[in-house]
Amino acid sequence: MMAMLSEAEPYGRSTGRGGLGPPAWRPRWTGDLSVLAAVAVATSLAMLMAGVILLNINLRRIAEARALVEGTVAVLDGARSVVVGIVNAETGQRGYLLTGEAQYLEPYDAAVQRIWNDWENLIARVRLPDQRRRLLAVRPLIEEKLAELAETVRLRQHSLDDALQVVRTDRGIRIMDEIRARFSEFEAVARDLLVERSRMQEERTRFTTWVALGCGALALISAVLGGFIVLRRRDMRRLAEQNLRLERQVTARTAALEESNDELQAFAAAISHDLRAPARVIGGYAAALEEDAGERLAAEERGFLARIAGAAARMDGLIDDILGYSRLARQDLPLRRVALEDVVDAVLDGRREEAAAVNARIELRRPMGAVRGHLSALTQAFGNLFGNALKFTAPGQRPEVLIHTEPGSVGTIRLLVEDRGIGVAPGQEERVFRPFERLHGREAYPGTGVGLAIVRRVAERLGGRCGVAPRPGGGSRFWIELPAWTEEGDGSPIRRPPE
Repeated sequence: MMAMLSEAEPYGRSTGRGGLGPPAWRPRWTGDLSVLAAVAVATSLAMLMAGVILLNINLRRIAEARALVEGTVAVLDGARSVVVGIVNAETGQRGYLLTGEAQYLEPYDAAVQRIWNDWENLIARVRLPDQRRRLLAVRPLIEEKLAELAETVRLRQHSLDDALQVVRTDRGIRIMDEIRARFSEFEAVARDLLVERSRMQEERTRFTTWVALGCGALALISAVLGGFIVLRRRDMRRLAEQNLRLERQVTARTAALEESNDELQAFAAAISHDLRAPARVIGGYAAALEEDAGERLAAEERGFLARIAGAAARMDGLIDDILGYSRLARQDLPLRRVALEDVVDAVLDGRREEAAAVNARIELRRPMGAVRGHLSALTQAFGNLFGNALKFTAPGQRPEVLIHTEPGSVGTIRLLVEDRGIGVAPGQEERVFRPFERLHGREAYPGTGVGLAIVRRVAERLGGRCGVAPRPGGGSRFWIELPAWTEEGDGSPIRRPPE
């Protein structure tokens, strides 16, 4: 496993022997986040300032419109006060004419005095030239009316008949009707102005409200955007720091794994030399002893020699399998086009005598297609599957082996080795592919327990998978599934991904 991990390509820039330098990747746009945040904040402040300015301008306009409305209302009230004053003066005059008593002249005198005060206030409030001209045209009528009232009062002091004679001329009525008509025209124009100015005030109030809401909304959006950018920048900074920590951890881990891999390679060399040589010496001496003194030894003693030789042979085979399993984890496997028929034919030719010795019946279905793989590794894996199909059969039973292919998952081909042997117990399908796992005793079925583990490692290194399933009618269906060859296939080495 350590050797496999040492093949993982490190993240970042390599500094030799698996080490890592400073992280090579940095998000280029993270440096712009501070600028974006500043722009968002500035935009928000600008929106607020613009909103304040617009609100001030429109509030002044609303105040002006309100002042115009109030002025127009005051003008209408002033016009009514003048007309009411004239009517009150006329009422006091009539009371004096009827009674001749001086007390009725008091309302008359007060009304006359108030008329001119109201008139001056009215003239001061009117700003429009046309309205001022209309008022100035009424003043002579008011003066004429007050003169007519004053004349009747003066005549009544000497003779009622003289005063009534002036009243009966209806000149006062005509003057009063003319005054009312002029003031009605003036008030109509003022009411129209009041309606227009009220509408203008409402429109400015509505516009000011929408401006305030719009500026507030834009300022809020800008503030939220600025806050989001600031938080995003903080998260990106944290992510960059975390990536840097992870890269440092990967650097340290890679160095440790490479050191462990060197130790493992040294250990494998020691196994190859220091353990294999004694095992072969033991087997050689046992064979020599049996050859030289075999006839003088008892049957039990010859059995002991056979056990020694068999144990030495098993030890040598176990060492070969362990070294092969270890090499599969370290070596590069360039992928090429591999015809499955070439793999099967090579294994069958190499094991022809072994198959003939057990009288095996072998059925081969062609064509088989081509996969993206490694010829020698795939030959080793298929050889292990074929050897197990010959070996794991019930005593006295003739091995029957079916070799063929079928479509696997999308874009893959599945190579199957079916037998009618003892099969794999339910629930043990995963266990049989683990190193040194044996489901049966060595006496019944000899072996090292590494063959199927090599099959799995080859399948994984070649980008595929393997498995086993029961065969209908008894036996097992072992398979290896690999990517089918396409014209886009290349010869790049495949490394085991980091675990």
